Amino acid sequence: MVSFAKRLFSVLARLSRFDRLMLATIAILSVSIAIVLGQGDHSILQVKDFSWDSRIVSSTDEEFSLQFNRPVDQASVEENLTIDPPLPGTVSWAGNQLFYTLAERPIYGRNYQIQLQSAKQSYGNAHSEPFVALFTTRDRAFVYIGISGEERGRLVLLNNTQQQKLILTPPDLVVTDYDIYPDGNKIVFSAYEPTGRTQQENRQRLYTVTTGLNFQPGTEDQKAGRLKLLLDAKDYDNVKFAVSENGNTLIVQRKNRRNQTDDSLWVMTDESTPRPLGIPGGEFVIAPDGKTITVAQQGGILIEPLVAETGGRRFLPGYEKSLGFSADGSQQFVIKDNSDFTRSLYRLERNGKSEELFKTVNPIVTCELEPRQEKVIYCLKTDLVADELGKYQEEPYLSAIDLTTGIDAPLLALPNYRDVKMSMSADGVALLFDQVIVSNVDDPQAITIRPNKAIADGRLWLFTLPELDGETELSEFLPEELNPGFNPKWLP
Repeated sequence: MVSFAKRLFSVLARLSRFDRLMLATIAILSVSIAIVLGQGDHSILQVKDFSWDSRIVSSTDEEFSLQFNRPVDQASVEENLTIDPPLPGTVSWAGNQLFYTLAERPIYGRNYQIQLQSAKQSYGNAHSEPFVALFTTRDRAFVYIGISGEERGRLVLLNNTQQQKLILTPPDLVVTDYDIYPDGNKIVFSAYEPTGRTQQENRQRLYTVTTGLNFQPGTEDQKAGRLKLLLDAKDYDNVKFAVSENGNTLIVQRKNRRNQTDDSLWVMTDESTPRPLGIPGGEFVIAPDGKTITVAQQGGILIEPLVAETGGRRFLPGYEKSLGFSADGSQQFVIKDNSDFTRSLYRLERNGKSEELFKTVNPIVTCELEPRQEKVIYCLKTDLVADELGKYQEEPYLSAIDLTTGIDAPLLALPNYRDVKMSMSADGVALLFDQVIVSNVDDPQAITIRPNKAIADGRLWLFTLPELDGETELSEFLPEELNPGFNPKWLP
């Protein structure tokens, strides 16, 4: 031993002072590491990442995650995890990461608190630090076209959450229709400058306008009311249009001014140069992914692909028109005319399977699928009602159809309502609709909604949807009257 010590001392003596210093440092560090490893890991169990922390959540957000820094007892987490207000969901795990999948959509205009008071390690008796975090949902807001005062003919944004109203478009444009992009940050609309002697001379151009809302973290805010011209009206009238739910595809029905037989649909992707599809214009619906459209044609409906990957076009005979899709695009709801003069609402699946949901003698104007659980569809239908003079006129009414049982429950009669437009909120809580009274007028300054028909008056209504549990007295639910306007639409 003494001999070994002498040899070691002799070796060290031959080393430079720097080398001896380095060897001493390495020895000290090695001893320190050995002591730490011998004592074990004493870091506190905690949540190191929450995927929705300080996020603004929309109805399309379906899952959040919690990442723990150490192995955790999963049962203790599931027992102690709370969300206030309650937000039902299911839990799954991948290692130390919890995934919470929502069973219902979050309600807009709310703040949610997620809390984990305590959780245990997967081994030992150590408990986690308390965890509390907040996330919020998008503002509860909608857009409409004004009809009185400074709002007349202009797009108006009413933000109920912020208690704020904004007029988005300038006074020298009369807005006739619009659609909202999925991020809620901008709107595409058609409008004309009321300078012509006749309505035909007031040509509809297509614009976009910013809303001033920004629900996407890390993106630059834009001031409300910034206009951009998309399509002019030099050679074509822009008749109808719609934007896909992912915001990537815009379909426009355009009619050639010099050739009235040239009335077809055009497509724009990411606001690029429009290209004609060679399909006659008419009633159409865009799939949520923007890759196909369904067009009503004589004798049936046409499924037209917009990208090569979706295959070729298909024609489905016997159907009148499409009313829309489920959120994931896997189901399409269409109307079929029957030989006994009734109409049926069908659900079409991607695999070609079809299912009749209900049959009615009344015309179906439009339907909106309740998005929370997609088990109820709300349909606007019309009935023939005799007036005091014995003349029959169409009177719209709202009904709810349970897609599981097929039960059709009338909800709300809409006496004296004409040209009703209906919009379902993204969180499935309420419907917006309008009451519009039209008159014959030749005044080019009037707000027209169809040829030779101008708006004489209009009112917005809010209908909070009841729980359809079979015991609720539906007649107790009445709409709430809002302010003047027409064509209301919820922000996504």
